[in-house]
Amino acid sequence: MLNDLVQTIKTLQERISAHGSFIRDYESRTRVALIDPMLCALGWDVSDPRLVHIEPRTANGWADYALMGGNGRPVIFVEAKKLADRDAHTQQTIGYAVNENIQHRSNVRYCASTNGDRWEVYDISAQESVMSVSLSGEDAPKCALKLLGLWRDSLLSDGLFDLPVEPVISPELPPVAPAPQQPASVPPRIEPPTPPTEIVPTPPLPSAAGWTSLTDNFEVTHRPPPSEMQFHGSPAIAVRSWRDMVVEVARWLHEQGLLTRQNCQIPIGRSGRVAFSTDGMHPNGEPFRNRVRIESAGMVLEGSMSAKACVRLAKSLLAHFGRDPSQVRLRLPG
Repeated sequence: MLNDLVQTIKTLQERISAHGSFIRDYESRTRVALIDPMLCALGWDVSDPRLVHIEPRTANGWADYALMGGNGRPVIFVEAKKLADRDAHTQQTIGYAVNENIQHRSNVRYCASTNGDRWEVYDISAQESVMSVSLSGEDAPKCALKLLGLWRDSLLSDGLFDLPVEPVISPELPPVAPAPQQPASVPPRIEPPTPPTEIVPTPPLPSAAGWTSLTDNFEVTHRPPPSEMQFHGSPAIAVRSWRDMVVEVARWLHEQGLLTRQNCQIPIGRSGRVAFSTDGMHPNGEPFRNRVRIESAGMVLEGSMSAKACVRLAKSLLAHFGRDPSQVRLRLPG
């Protein structure tokens, strides 16, 4: 999926460069040439009314796009602008979402605005931008990782905007040795990440009875955890809980030389809390509520998570390190 998204972004980058003057002053051309292809690449087939409502009528007016959830209600509204329009117009789009939440008791958390080149996503409750990307200003793999939050499977699982989307250590680098102990008065130094040059391509996993991809739209709440999981090219691993699934993802990323003691403090949201640390403490001084030690990696997981949060974190970690979440399979109980 990531490789297809990268190719779409490269096509749109070339289209903006070659035909921007023809597109720029028309919203209709912007939508057909730039916005619709991007939504389709993110799993939102604009020709399918089950997935996307074009210009739906709301109590606050006519929205441009409503991306629909499985319950037939919107999960996000997207405002379209012409390519020449560089200003973000969000208040009207926020109004669509707030009205949807009030009238239908929905839980629309985000709204988005785009001119086909620049994409902005806003957290309605926090009233702040949580994702911003410019296709013409950034390389395609980096754009793809940022845009994963708008991927259909991601939005149906509440989005991936809580984790940073910068790619980190290159897969060619060997695992980093554990950092030496430093005096208590000196905080451990976290090395700045080095972005990879390209997302690692992987062939599709063969289908097998009883197995599903991590990115499939499967039910999590009140469902037994998977009994096994499998990374592409590796034997199946037995797991006993949704949290075990996150632990195995962390171990696998560590074995690949990606997730290390030096870069494991990946923020969760904006509260100062992190998914992993070396001592079971958050940077804000708060101890982990449920410490799960990953001995082989020399780090601790914050294990106080719901099943749904575990799936979100597993997908986020893989995407964060440039690995395609669709290449991980789970054996779910029938």
